[in-house]
Amino acid sequence: MSSCFAITAFLPSIVSKSIFAPRRANKSMDADNAPVSIMNACVASAQLAKAGEGIIEIAHSSKGDLATKVVDIDNALKEIPKTDSVFKGAGQVARFGMEHINGLIGATAIIKALCSEDQESALIQEGAAVAGMLACEKAHKAVFGTTKTKYINGKNKVEIKEGLYKEIPLLKNSANKVKAYCKQKGELLEECNGIKKFIGKAVKLTPEIAKGGTFAAVSIGGYAISHLLGGELAENITGRQVA
Repeated sequence: MSSCFAITAFLPSIVSKSIFAPRRANKSMDADNAPVSIMNACVASAQLAKAGEGIIEIAHSSKGDLATKVVDIDNALKEIPKTDSVFKGAGQVARFGMEHINGLIGATAIIKALCSEDQESALIQEGAAVAGMLACEKAHKAVFGTTKTKYINGKNKVEIKEGLYKEIPLLKNSANKVKAYCKQKGELLEECNGIKKFIGKAVKLTPEIAKGGTFAAVSIGGYAISHLLGGELAENITGRQVA
């Protein structure tokens, strides 16, 4: 896997998970009860692990001292679960969480609802919120494409699904022009020294960063709007005002 391919494939996920994880951590700390707090912490941990997975994949395909150090750390961590220690089996647990983040989010919503005073209303509202969030995420993935990783025989198999925008000439051409512009401006800045060189690298990655950022925004926005609509739906069904 080339460095350019790895960055294109994994950077959007790193960006979005880096936004999601702190939000989940805050929800864990602000939770009213222990079960919800624990579940939110588990989701945050899985999201951080997923971001870390992307960083490691990029490091494996890159050159330089920093990339080498990341790979060395990854190789060392992979050896820990193989030893006869308390960490034995931890890798499988972490892998399960990373592959079922949406399932963890759904389970967290159910536990949160069951811990509420009005369980019926809470189940309707939380169910609508999670369903709306997942629908918005699926729409974003369909339009802009997505990268999936499957863990097979100890290695990640990367599958990239192209977005529907590439089937629309106007959108495809516009996206290509933006990418070419960012690449050109980034390369010009990279020829400089100091902060401009760093900015140049960031400019070149603007399309991938934007993809990850918009995915997070669509997900968060979808949840918020669906949560409000779910509250109104719950009131109409139960006849009780949602707290």
